[in-house]
Amino acid sequence: MLANKVENPIENALKDLKECQAQQKVTSCILCNHATNCDKKEAFEQKTLQNLTEKQESLKACQESKGLSSCLNCAELLDCAVRNNYVSAVYLSMNKGNGGSFEF
Repeated sequence: MLANKVENPIENALKDLKECQAQQKVTSCILCNHATNCDKKEAFEQKTLQNLTEKQESLKACQESKGLSSCLNCAELLDCAVRNNYVSAVYLSMNKGNGGSFEF
């Protein structure tokens, strides 16, 4: 029996973006001539920002439930799935829709 895999909108958007980058022969959307009007780039940006908001709300709820104002005082700091998911969401949002690539 096959396990049901839950669709991840960010992974799907990132996959679409990477396929588009491959078609355009670029490694980042910032290098693409079509980036300013790209629906795939826009969809990825929107999904990453929505994901960041959701993860931030989860993190704040977790902190509040433990009576903390920061994760630094939590015993689960390094092994916390809520915090790790938030950190991953921040990382994805930092690239401004460039499909996982950073351009400094």
